[in-house]
Amino acid sequence: MSSSVFFAYGALLTLASWTVYVGSLASLRTPESTKALRKEKGLKETDDDEEEVQGVSSDGAWMFPLLGSAVLVSLFLAFKYLDKDMIILIVNIYFAVVGCLAIPPVLLHLGKMAFGSHSLDCCTKRVLSFKANVSWTTPSTKKDLYDTVIKLDNATMGLFVVVVVLMAVYMYTKHWVLANIIAVCFAMQGLSLILLDSFQTGLILLGGLFLYDIFWVFGSSKFAGQSVMVSVATNFDGPIKILAPRNLLEVLTSVQQKGWTAADAFQFSLLGLGDIVVPGAFAALALAFDQHHASTKAPSLTFNRFFYKFPKPYFHACMVGYVLGLFTTMVVMHIFKTGQPALLYLSPSCSISVLFMAWYRGELLDMWSWVSPASQEAPKTAPDDKKQA
Repeated sequence: MSSSVFFAYGALLTLASWTVYVGSLASLRTPESTKALRKEKGLKETDDDEEEVQGVSSDGAWMFPLLGSAVLVSLFLAFKYLDKDMIILIVNIYFAVVGCLAIPPVLLHLGKMAFGSHSLDCCTKRVLSFKANVSWTTPSTKKDLYDTVIKLDNATMGLFVVVVVLMAVYMYTKHWVLANIIAVCFAMQGLSLILLDSFQTGLILLGGLFLYDIFWVFGSSKFAGQSVMVSVATNFDGPIKILAPRNLLEVLTSVQQKGWTAADAFQFSLLGLGDIVVPGAFAALALAFDQHHASTKAPSLTFNRFFYKFPKPYFHACMVGYVLGLFTTMVVMHIFKTGQPALLYLSPSCSISVLFMAWYRGELLDMWSWVSPASQEAPKTAPDDKKQA
């Protein structure tokens, strides 16, 4: 077995874990205790938390496997009976448009995380602002966003140009490195904007998608003649997965012998974005719970969404569970030489690691009853009557 295969496994494990870790940090919001202190001292609210987020309730979590199944079957049938190249072109155009709008805020936030929350102030002076009458919330929220102010700053517009060029180059070359960059940005955007409201919701989501993944990878071959999940993942050439070459050394050797134009083609191992975003949303919830504990015990004006120096027992436990689950997936896949439903291993490993930490710390009831304040301020995917703990 070539060492390139193990490089591919290591690359996927590293990139996926890094995306979950950094994406979870990016999902943090300013704690309620800090907001209360600001209000008490008469300080103005900052723009740190001005992104619109989507809260996911327990009712909404039940819908994810159903919606995912509908999309998966639609793509499977489309690839089977329609022009595959045309479908890929249409979907890639859609991703290109979405990417041009979604990726600049991700890059801007990563810059603030890396260099400090005020490091880009000189580049974020608002230069364009206009209002739009929109209503995009669900009726249950009782909130219509009329006269929404849309703001563009120098940094965002500059990054928009960069991303347009990036997407254009990707659409022309379909290079796997560019595909990975775009896919990671999509995953981080999802983690920063989709907030689970409680651990009950998180466990329902992981449990439902655990069954979903098993059925569509293994069970679907009973009626479709092949694995629907594997078929869609391998047929669809777009930034919905991260890739790592399984024959990197062989390709480099062929380049030396034959040149770039006649070199052997890459063969890839892949990991779907769902195997990053779904466990990542649970990891982000665990991190928010850690932040809640730390900020409640020691309220401070410096405790904003960019403050990360606090104990993270639940988050670290979930990250250990994620790495172990993904590692197990790759071991089983390597042994049996067939694609595996990653959530078969990731859902139990992430759930058990967090539940064990809560049991070990004697905080099971506290964890079970806690509801994320940030998610309560966001529109929900389904009505929810829970009150903030």
